[in-house]
Amino acid sequence: PEGVANDIATFIIKAPEGPENKIRVNIKQDINGIILLSSAQMVEEVMEEEPTESETEMKDGEENKKEESSEKKKKVKKTNLECSERHSIEWFKKTIEKAHEEEVAMSNVDRLVKETSDKRNELESYLYDMRDKIISDYHLAPYGTESEKSSFSALLETTENWLYEDGFDAKKSVYAEKLEELKKIGNPIEFRQKEAAGRSNALDTLKSSVEKYNNWLNSSSGNDEFSHISYDEFTKCHDKCDEVSAWMYEKMEAQGNKELFEDPAFTIADVNGKHKELSSILNMTMSKPKPKSMPKKEESAKTQSADAPQGDKSSEGDQSGGEAMETDEKEPEKSSDSMDVE
Repeated sequence: PEGVANDIATFIIKAPEGPENKIRVNIKQDINGIILLSSAQMVEEVMEEEPTESETEMKDGEENKKEESSEKKKKVKKTNLECSERHSIEWFKKTIEKAHEEEVAMSNVDRLVKETSDKRNELESYLYDMRDKIISDYHLAPYGTESEKSSFSALLETTENWLYEDGFDAKKSVYAEKLEELKKIGNPIEFRQKEAAGRSNALDTLKSSVEKYNNWLNSSSGNDEFSHISYDEFTKCHDKCDEVSAWMYEKMEAQGNKELFEDPAFTIADVNGKHKELSSILNMTMSKPKPKSMPKKEESAKTQSADAPQGDKSSEGDQSGGEAMETDEKEPEKSSDSMDVE
Protein backbone atom coordinates (compact mmCIF):
# COMPACT_ATOMS: atom_id res chain seq x y z
CA PRO A 1 0.00 0.00 0.00
CA GLU A 2 0.99 3.61 -0.45
CA GLY A 3 3.11 5.18 2.25
CA VAL A 4 4.58 1.85 3.38
CA ALA A 5 8.29 1.24 2.93
CA ASN A 6 9.25 -1.61 0.65
CA ASP A 7 12.69 -2.10 2.14
CA ILE A 8 13.23 -5.23 4.16
CA ALA A 9 16.59 -4.21 5.63
CA THR A 10 19.40 -1.73 5.04
CA PHE A 11 23.05 -2.84 5.28
CA ILE A 12 25.76 -0.25 5.98
CA ILE A 13 29.31 -1.42 5.13
CA LYS A 14 32.40 0.72 5.65
CA ALA A 15 34.87 0.06 2.79
CA PRO A 16 38.31 1.72 2.43
CA GLU A 17 38.78 4.43 -0.17
CA GLY A 18 40.52 3.53 -3.39
CA PRO A 19 39.76 1.38 -6.37
CA GLU A 20 36.43 -0.34 -6.41
CA ASN A 21 36.65 -3.95 -5.28
CA LYS A 22 34.19 -6.74 -4.86
CA ILE A 23 32.48 -7.05 -1.48
CA ARG A 24 31.08 -10.38 -0.35
CA VAL A 25 28.11 -10.12 1.99
CA ASN A 26 26.93 -13.10 4.06
CA ILE A 27 23.32 -12.88 5.21
CA LYS A 28 21.05 -15.28 7.04
CA GLN A 29 17.42 -15.59 8.04
CA ASP A 30 16.44 -16.33 11.65
CA ILE A 31 13.50 -18.40 12.86
CA ASN A 32 11.29 -15.30 12.84
CA GLY A 33 11.94 -14.63 9.16
CA ILE A 34 14.12 -11.55 9.74
CA ILE A 35 17.09 -11.01 7.42
CA LEU A 36 20.34 -10.51 9.35
CA LEU A 37 23.79 -9.44 8.16
CA SER A 38 26.31 -12.05 9.22
CA SER A 39 29.59 -10.62 7.79
CA ALA A 40 31.07 -8.51 5.00
CA GLN A 41 34.43 -9.05 3.28
CA MET A 42 36.32 -7.11 0.62
CA VAL A 43 37.77 -9.42 -2.03
CA GLU A 44 40.90 -8.24 -3.90
CA GLU A 45 42.95 -9.90 -6.63
CA VAL A 46 46.64 -9.21 -6.00
CA MET A 47 49.40 -9.98 -8.59
CA GLU A 48 52.36 -11.60 -6.83
CA GLU A 49 55.76 -12.64 -8.33
CA GLU A 50 57.09 -15.98 -7.23
CA PRO A 51 60.62 -17.10 -8.34
CA THR A 52 60.93 -20.69 -9.59
CA GLU A 53 64.06 -22.78 -10.27
CA SER A 54 64.33 -25.29 -13.07
CA GLU A 55 66.85 -28.00 -12.68
CA THR A 56 68.54 -29.96 -15.42
CA GLU A 57 69.77 -33.44 -14.87
CA MET A 58 73.48 -34.02 -14.50
CA LYS A 59 74.95 -36.05 -17.35
CA ASP A 60 78.51 -37.37 -17.59
CA GLY A 61 80.05 -35.14 -14.92
CA GLU A 62 78.66 -31.93 -16.35
CA GLU A 63 77.68 -29.24 -13.89
CA ASN A 64 74.07 -28.52 -13.22
CA LYS A 65 72.70 -25.55 -14.95
CA LYS A 66 70.05 -23.51 -13.26
CA GLU A 67 67.64 -21.31 -14.96
CA GLU A 68 65.56 -18.78 -13.10
CA SER A 69 62.29 -17.58 -14.41
CA SER A 70 59.60 -15.48 -12.93
CA GLU A 71 55.95 -16.30 -13.39
CA LYS A 72 53.15 -13.97 -12.36
CA LYS A 73 50.33 -15.45 -10.17
CA LYS A 74 46.92 -14.08 -9.09
CA LYS A 75 46.24 -14.15 -5.32
CA VAL A 76 42.86 -13.51 -3.66
CA LYS A 77 43.00 -11.32 -0.54
CA LYS A 78 39.99 -11.14 1.82
CA THR A 79 39.54 -8.33 4.32
CA ASN A 80 36.76 -8.21 6.92
CA LEU A 81 34.85 -4.96 6.89
CA GLU A 82 32.89 -3.18 9.61
CA CYS A 83 29.18 -3.43 8.96
CA SER A 84 25.79 -2.71 10.54
CA GLU A 85 22.14 -3.20 9.67
CA ARG A 86 18.88 -1.38 10.09
CA HIS A 87 15.40 -2.84 9.66
CA SER A 88 12.37 -0.87 8.61
CA ILE A 89 10.22 -2.77 11.17
CA GLU A 90 12.58 -2.02 14.04
CA TRP A 91 10.91 -0.10 16.90
CA PHE A 92 12.30 2.12 19.60
CA LYS A 93 11.59 1.61 23.29
CA LYS A 94 8.99 4.38 23.44
CA THR A 95 7.18 2.92 20.45
CA ILE A 96 7.11 -0.53 22.07
CA GLU A 97 5.81 0.87 25.37
CA LYS A 98 3.10 2.81 23.58
CA ALA A 99 2.03 -0.28 21.66
CA HIS A 100 1.95 -2.26 24.91
CA GLU A 101 -0.29 0.33 26.55
CA GLU A 102 -2.66 0.21 23.59
CA GLU A 103 -2.73 -3.59 23.78
CA VAL A 104 -3.56 -3.50 27.51
CA ALA A 105 -6.31 -0.97 26.90
CA MET A 106 -7.85 -3.13 24.19
CA SER A 107 -7.64 -6.25 26.37
CA ASN A 108 -9.41 -4.38 29.18
CA VAL A 109 -12.17 -3.38 26.80
CA ASP A 110 -12.53 -6.98 25.63
CA ARG A 111 -12.59 -8.23 29.22
CA LEU A 112 -15.28 -5.72 30.19
CA VAL A 113 -17.37 -6.70 27.18
CA LYS A 114 -17.09 -10.38 28.09
CA GLU A 115 -17.92 -9.78 31.76
CA THR A 116 -20.91 -7.66 30.78
CA SER A 117 -22.14 -10.38 28.44
CA ASP A 118 -21.69 -13.03 31.16
CA LYS A 119 -23.61 -10.96 33.70
CA ARG A 120 -26.41 -10.37 31.20
CA ASN A 121 -26.62 -14.11 30.50
CA GLU A 122 -26.68 -14.81 34.25
CA LEU A 123 -29.60 -12.42 34.71
CA GLU A 124 -31.44 -13.91 31.78
CA SER A 125 -30.95 -17.48 33.04
CA TYR A 126 -32.18 -16.52 36.51
CA LEU A 127 -35.32 -14.97 35.02
CA TYR A 128 -36.16 -18.08 32.99
CA ASP A 129 -35.40 -20.43 35.89
CA MET A 130 -37.38 -18.62 38.60
CA ARG A 131 -40.31 -17.70 36.37
CA ASP A 132 -41.43 -21.33 36.21
CA LYS A 133 -40.30 -22.50 39.66
CA ILE A 134 -42.15 -19.86 41.65
CA ILE A 135 -45.53 -21.06 40.33
CA SER A 136 -44.78 -24.79 40.50
CA ASP A 137 -45.99 -26.80 43.52
CA TYR A 138 -43.09 -29.21 42.98
CA HIS A 139 -40.44 -26.50 43.36
CA LEU A 140 -40.71 -23.15 45.16
CA ALA A 141 -44.44 -22.44 45.39
CA PRO A 142 -45.00 -24.23 48.76
CA TYR A 143 -42.09 -22.38 50.38
CA GLY A 144 -43.17 -18.81 49.70
CA THR A 145 -46.03 -16.73 51.08
CA GLU A 146 -48.68 -15.36 48.74
CA SER A 147 -47.28 -11.85 48.98
CA GLU A 148 -43.74 -13.09 48.28
CA LYS A 149 -44.82 -15.10 45.26
CA SER A 150 -46.92 -12.29 43.76
CA SER A 151 -44.26 -9.61 44.24
CA PHE A 152 -41.53 -11.94 42.96
CA SER A 153 -43.50 -12.87 39.83
CA ALA A 154 -44.24 -9.23 39.10
CA LEU A 155 -40.60 -8.25 39.48
CA LEU A 156 -39.50 -11.11 37.25
CA GLU A 157 -41.86 -10.00 34.49
CA THR A 158 -40.84 -6.34 34.77
CA THR A 159 -37.13 -7.18 34.65
CA GLU A 160 -37.61 -9.46 31.65
CA ASN A 161 -39.37 -6.72 29.68
CA TRP A 162 -36.66 -4.24 30.57
CA LEU A 163 -33.93 -6.68 29.55
CA TYR A 164 -35.20 -7.03 25.98
CA GLU A 165 -35.99 -3.34 25.52
CA ASP A 166 -34.02 -0.64 27.29
CA GLY A 167 -31.58 -2.93 29.07
CA PHE A 168 -30.26 -4.82 26.07
CA ASP A 169 -27.08 -2.68 25.94
CA ALA A 170 -26.83 -1.80 29.62
CA LYS A 171 -23.64 -1.79 31.65
CA LYS A 172 -22.38 -4.63 33.78
CA SER A 173 -23.14 -2.80 37.03
CA VAL A 174 -26.79 -2.33 36.00
CA TYR A 175 -27.21 -6.04 35.31
CA ALA A 176 -25.65 -6.83 38.69
CA GLU A 177 -28.07 -4.47 40.48
CA LYS A 178 -31.09 -6.03 38.77
CA LEU A 179 -29.94 -9.54 39.66
CA GLU A 180 -29.30 -8.58 43.30
CA GLU A 181 -32.77 -7.06 43.55
CA LEU A 182 -34.35 -10.29 42.37
CA LYS A 183 -32.27 -12.48 44.70
CA LYS A 184 -33.37 -10.50 47.75
CA ILE A 185 -36.81 -12.06 47.29
CA GLY A 186 -35.85 -15.36 45.70
CA ASN A 187 -32.98 -16.44 47.99
CA PRO A 188 -35.09 -16.82 51.20
CA ILE A 189 -37.58 -18.99 49.31
CA GLU A 190 -34.81 -21.17 47.88
CA PHE A 191 -33.23 -21.43 51.32
CA ARG A 192 -36.43 -22.86 52.84
CA GLN A 193 -36.65 -25.41 50.05
CA LYS A 194 -33.03 -26.58 50.50
CA GLU A 195 -33.42 -26.81 54.27
CA ALA A 196 -36.58 -28.87 53.97
CA ALA A 197 -34.93 -31.22 51.47
CA GLY A 198 -31.81 -31.91 53.57
CA ARG A 199 -33.20 -31.66 57.11
CA SER A 200 -34.31 -35.27 57.39
CA ASN A 201 -30.92 -36.74 56.43
CA ALA A 202 -29.07 -34.43 58.83
CA LEU A 203 -31.34 -35.40 61.74
CA ASP A 204 -31.05 -39.12 60.96
CA THR A 205 -27.27 -38.88 60.98
CA LEU A 206 -27.25 -37.07 64.33
CA LYS A 207 -29.76 -39.50 65.84
CA SER A 208 -27.75 -42.55 64.79
CA SER A 209 -24.58 -41.03 66.25
CA VAL A 210 -26.29 -40.40 69.60
CA GLU A 211 -27.54 -43.98 69.71
CA LYS A 212 -24.11 -45.35 68.82
CA TYR A 213 -22.38 -43.38 71.56
CA ASN A 214 -25.04 -44.30 74.13
CA ASN A 215 -24.62 -47.98 73.33
CA TRP A 216 -20.86 -47.67 73.80
CA LEU A 217 -21.30 -45.92 77.15
CA ASN A 218 -23.66 -48.62 78.40
CA SER A 219 -21.41 -51.47 77.29
CA SER A 220 -18.13 -49.93 78.47
CA SER A 221 -19.22 -49.18 82.04
CA GLY A 222 -17.79 -51.90 84.29
CA ASN A 223 -15.73 -53.33 81.43
CA ASP A 224 -12.07 -53.96 82.34
CA GLU A 225 -11.03 -53.01 78.84
CA PHE A 226 -12.03 -49.40 79.55
CA SER A 227 -10.96 -49.29 83.18
CA HIS A 228 -8.38 -46.62 82.33
CA ILE A 229 -11.20 -44.12 81.61
CA SER A 230 -12.14 -42.17 84.71
CA TYR A 231 -15.60 -41.73 86.15
CA ASP A 232 -15.57 -38.00 85.35
CA GLU A 233 -14.86 -38.72 81.70
CA PHE A 234 -17.77 -41.16 81.48
CA THR A 235 -20.01 -38.59 83.17
CA LYS A 236 -18.96 -35.91 80.70
CA CYS A 237 -19.82 -38.19 77.76
CA HIS A 238 -23.21 -39.07 79.23
CA ASP A 239 -24.04 -35.41 79.81
CA LYS A 240 -23.07 -34.46 76.24
CA CYS A 241 -25.22 -37.22 74.73
CA ASP A 242 -28.18 -36.16 76.85
CA GLU A 243 -27.66 -32.51 75.93
CA VAL A 244 -27.53 -33.14 72.18
CA SER A 245 -30.47 -35.53 72.31
CA ALA A 246 -32.61 -33.02 74.24
CA TRP A 247 -31.68 -30.23 71.81
CA MET A 248 -32.53 -32.40 68.81
CA TYR A 249 -35.99 -33.39 70.01
CA GLU A 250 -36.76 -29.84 71.12
CA LYS A 251 -35.93 -28.45 67.68
CA MET A 252 -37.85 -31.22 65.93
CA GLU A 253 -40.92 -30.36 67.93
CA ALA A 254 -40.53 -26.64 67.15
CA GLN A 255 -40.11 -27.36 63.45
CA GLY A 256 -43.22 -29.53 63.43
CA ASN A 257 -45.29 -26.50 64.41
CA LYS A 258 -44.07 -24.43 61.46
CA GLU A 259 -45.36 -24.19 57.89
CA LEU A 260 -43.20 -24.75 54.83
CA PHE A 261 -43.31 -21.07 53.88
CA GLU A 262 -42.00 -20.03 57.33
CA ASP A 263 -38.33 -19.73 58.25
CA PRO A 264 -37.06 -22.99 59.86
CA ALA A 265 -36.61 -23.32 63.62
CA PHE A 266 -33.08 -24.62 63.02
CA THR A 267 -30.79 -25.10 60.07
CA ILE A 268 -28.80 -28.02 58.71
CA ALA A 269 -25.66 -26.14 59.72
CA ASP A 270 -26.88 -26.16 63.34
CA VAL A 271 -27.35 -29.92 63.23
CA ASN A 272 -23.90 -30.45 61.74
CA GLY A 273 -22.40 -28.24 64.44
CA LYS A 274 -23.99 -30.30 67.22
CA HIS A 275 -22.81 -33.48 65.56
CA LYS A 276 -19.27 -32.14 65.44
CA GLU A 277 -19.33 -31.19 69.13
CA LEU A 278 -20.61 -34.64 70.13
CA SER A 279 -18.12 -36.53 67.98
CA SER A 280 -15.12 -34.52 69.18
CA ILE A 281 -15.80 -35.32 72.86
CA LEU A 282 -16.86 -38.96 72.49
CA ASN A 283 -14.19 -39.93 69.98
CA MET A 284 -11.47 -38.45 72.16
CA THR A 285 -12.67 -40.51 75.13
CA MET A 286 -13.16 -43.71 73.13
CA SER A 287 -9.70 -43.50 71.60
CA LYS A 288 -7.94 -42.78 74.90
CA PRO A 289 -4.94 -45.15 75.03
CA LYS A 290 -4.37 -47.51 77.91
CA PRO A 291 -1.44 -46.77 80.24
CA LYS A 292 1.67 -48.78 79.44
CA SER A 293 2.20 -51.83 81.68
CA MET A 294 5.44 -52.27 83.70
CA PRO A 295 8.17 -54.46 82.16
CA LYS A 296 8.44 -58.07 83.41
CA LYS A 297 11.94 -57.60 84.80
CA GLU A 298 10.84 -54.80 87.08
CA GLU A 299 7.86 -56.84 88.25
CA SER A 300 10.04 -59.87 89.08
CA ALA A 301 12.48 -57.64 90.97
CA LYS A 302 9.64 -56.17 93.00
CA THR A 303 8.25 -59.62 93.87
CA GLN A 304 11.69 -60.83 95.03
CA SER A 305 12.17 -57.77 97.23
CA ALA A 306 8.72 -58.32 98.70
CA ASP A 307 9.46 -61.99 99.54
CA ALA A 308 12.83 -61.30 101.24
CA PRO A 309 11.56 -60.10 104.72
CA GLN A 310 9.34 -63.16 105.13
CA GLY A 311 12.30 -65.48 104.56
CA ASP A 312 14.39 -63.67 107.16
CA LYS A 313 11.66 -64.00 109.74
CA SER A 314 11.34 -67.72 109.13
CA SER A 315 15.06 -68.24 109.40
CA GLU A 316 15.15 -66.33 112.68
CA GLY A 317 12.27 -68.43 113.93
CA ASP A 318 14.16 -71.60 113.01
CA GLN A 319 17.26 -70.46 114.84
CA SER A 320 15.38 -69.48 117.96
CA GLY A 321 13.45 -72.76 117.85
CA GLY A 322 16.68 -74.69 117.56
CA GLU A 323 18.25 -72.98 120.54
CA ALA A 324 15.13 -73.61 122.61
CA MET A 325 15.26 -77.31 121.83
CA GLU A 326 18.88 -77.50 122.86
CA THR A 327 18.17 -75.93 126.26
CA ASP A 328 15.28 -78.29 126.79
CA GLU A 329 17.51 -81.25 126.11
CA LYS A 330 20.27 -80.06 128.43
CA GLU A 331 18.04 -79.43 131.43
CA PRO A 332 17.30 -83.09 132.11
CA GLU A 333 21.03 -83.85 132.08
CA LYS A 334 21.60 -81.28 134.80
CA SER A 335 18.85 -82.76 136.93
CA SER A 336 20.22 -86.27 136.53
CA ASP A 337 23.67 -85.15 137.65
CA SER A 338 22.29 -83.52 140.74
CA MET A 339 20.46 -86.68 141.65
CA ASP A 340 23.68 -88.70 141.31
CA VAL A 341 25.50 -86.35 143.70
CA GLU A 342 22.84 -86.79 146.28
